[in-house]
Amino acid sequence: MNTIFKILSVFVFCSLLVSCGEEDETQPTPIRDYAVQYADDIKAIDEYIDTHYMTVDASNFDVTFTKIPAGGTQQSIRTQTQYPLRDTLIAEDGIQYKTYFIKFREGDGVNGKRPTQVDSIHISYRGINLSDVQFDNAANPVWFGLQDVITGWSHLIPNFKTGTYTTAPGPNPITFNDFGAGVMFLPSGLAYYSDSAGSVTSYTPIIFSFKLYELRYRDHDRDGILSKDERNLDPAIPATLRWKENPLSNTFKYVGGQTLIEVPFLDTDGDGRPNMIDIDDDGDGVPTKIEITNPLTGTVFPFANIPLCTTPGSNGKKKHLDKACN
Repeated sequence: MNTIFKILSVFVFCSLLVSCGEEDETQPTPIRDYAVQYADDIKAIDEYIDTHYMTVDASNFDVTFTKIPAGGTQQSIRTQTQYPLRDTLIAEDGIQYKTYFIKFREGDGVNGKRPTQVDSIHISYRGINLSDVQFDNAANPVWFGLQDVITGWSHLIPNFKTGTYTTAPGPNPITFNDFGAGVMFLPSGLAYYSDSAGSVTSYTPIIFSFKLYELRYRDHDRDGILSKDERNLDPAIPATLRWKENPLSNTFKYVGGQTLIEVPFLDTDGDGRPNMIDIDDDGDGVPTKIEITNPLTGTVFPFANIPLCTTPGSNGKKKHLDKACN
């Protein structure tokens, strides 16, 4: 009886604690409406663009922004023509965000590589708020997975290409050439929104300048096919959209003109896992990596050279995408 009594007492005591805690707990602040916040953000960004000018180092594309003084004759970020201000529409959280960016240089047009949203990038950057206060900086390039950073990056960085680099002995052994460089002006909905990051408070529009040096094409499921090659190649989907796909979602929405386009991910076997994170793309029980391995050499075929399935009754697709070939 004493044991039962003690258990019941503890239960009652714990219940009282929980009840008291629930009464005293401060209710969380509701997240702001995305449309309302975006209206405030784009107004602030437009004002910044119209009241600031930029100074760009033509050799390394370091950029500074300065407020135009009263009576000043400097060209604003919007009106200067050397590096035209661009904008694109990005669909996120039911909002079509008008997002400004500038290309100082797209990157090496011959040897440069364009990242997709599923790849890792080697990049230097500087982040400031609209009060021109720096909150983040990486003067030396660092590696990031584009899936691991704020949404604005994953949409805009793929508009740039990497450059090339040379190595030599000495204190600065690597020299980067013809790298992509630019600026993005992000509303909070494409940045940290209701979260804070360091000195950046919630609901803060921010600006990043950046230089894209190198990238690594990733293979998420390690099946021997790069994730960028396991995207939906439906000819009805413009190629410029395909490299924006995110394998952790079932679909991704793009804005073409003023039309919202929903692009399904390539999921050959219909198991709910896009091919780029599915080790058995056609669901035949044989891992993709085995199906694309050259039986004569034991090495994985390059994606372009993966044989087509020729088994009777097949659909003529590459062998790892057709159950008839296993």
